Amino acid sequence: MTETMTRRWLVGVDGSDESLDALSWARDGASPDDRIVVVHAWDVPVMVGYDVAVAIDPRSIEEAARSFLDQLVARTDDERVTGQLIRSHAGRGIVELAEAGDVVVLGHRGTGRMSMMLGSTASYVVHHVAQPVVIVRGDGAHPVRSVVVGADDHDLVDDDGNIVSGADNESVRALRWAMALPGVTDVKVVHAWFLPAVVAGWYAGPGADFEVMDAASDKVIDHVIKVAGAVPETVTLTREVLRGTPGFAMIEASRSADLVVVGSRGRGTLRGLLLGSTSAEVASYGHCPVAIVR
Repeated sequence: MTETMTRRWLVGVDGSDESLDALSWARDGASPDDRIVVVHAWDVPVMVGYDVAVAIDPRSIEEAARSFLDQLVARTDDERVTGQLIRSHAGRGIVELAEAGDVVVLGHRGTGRMSMMLGSTASYVVHHVAQPVVIVRGDGAHPVRSVVVGADDHDLVDDDGNIVSGADNESVRALRWAMALPGVTDVKVVHAWFLPAVVAGWYAGPGADFEVMDAASDKVIDHVIKVAGAVPETVTLTREVLRGTPGFAMIEASRSADLVVVGSRGRGTLRGLLLGSTSAEVASYGHCPVAIVR
């Protein structure tokens, strides 16, 4: 965990303020030995009409795109930064470029889950790439120092509550990834539980049940921390049980963090898009950048 890791950061840019914020975030978060690849996509627009035919020269579009990218890389004046021009749908192009060990960083201008469903670049990449994806949004400070990581212990323990040998899941990978980020000093591992409102009959002794649920959540956190392994000497690890639905609780936790990291089991099925997941909810409404780790 204490070894220096060299990463490649793929940053999608389209000239918007959000994408430029993503590049700034990646530059602040990357270590001196990391590589930052600024990816800009272009393609010939499709024009549909009844009686109109428009001749479009692809070379002029490509030249304009290349000029934009070259000027952007020159303005950064950062030897870690290089440009990658692709002729493709932006989301598909980034997914095809992503390799093991990469971190994909994107700005997100949407304000809700519906915008994720309608096919933004961020939505496409989140649902199709296997590498960690950071959605830069909200007011989180950078470089990142304080991180909140969501915990879930599925597949980590057996029916008796014992940790399974060799167990691993996306929450464990998310915690390891967060602790290894350059410059991170504080990592808080959280788990949320929610008790639905009672709609009929009497309900006595809620305090005792709250204590039981808190204890169960704390055990979930404990399992994830133990499986994740050694904590770097430069990182202070804390834990907190949250009350509320997982999505709401993580969104509230994002108010006081530089970055929220959530694990995701989904791979972009229609069911996952329609019903939503904790990771999609936090990415859509978080108050700071959100990293999704598979």
